Amino acid sequence: MRSIVLSFILFLGISWLFPVVTIQGDDKSDEARLNNADAVQAMAIANEWKWSKKEITTFVTPREVVFKFSKDRVKKTPLPEDKMLVAVAPYIKRTHK
Repeated sequence: MRSIVLSFILFLGISWLFPVVTIQGDDKSDEARLNNADAVQAMAIANEWKWSKKEITTFVTPREVVFKFSKDRVKKTPLPEDKMLVAVAPYIKRTHK
């Protein structure tokens, strides 16, 4: 019994030190996630992918949310015409590096 507990504790310790890398979905499944997304959902997905999907570039224009995937594939989600997106960037000396 003691060896099982020690093995489990050792496993947890090693798992904590060397976390398993999450398998990223391929671009096609990522792109499919956007198929039925409205503008608000697309911006939420873009914000989520900002940290987890480094290979996907996202940005917002006055008319749409744009996703650039590998192999020069682009997916655009239109913004509603009756609403405006305003982004506020807090800064001390400048907004971008």
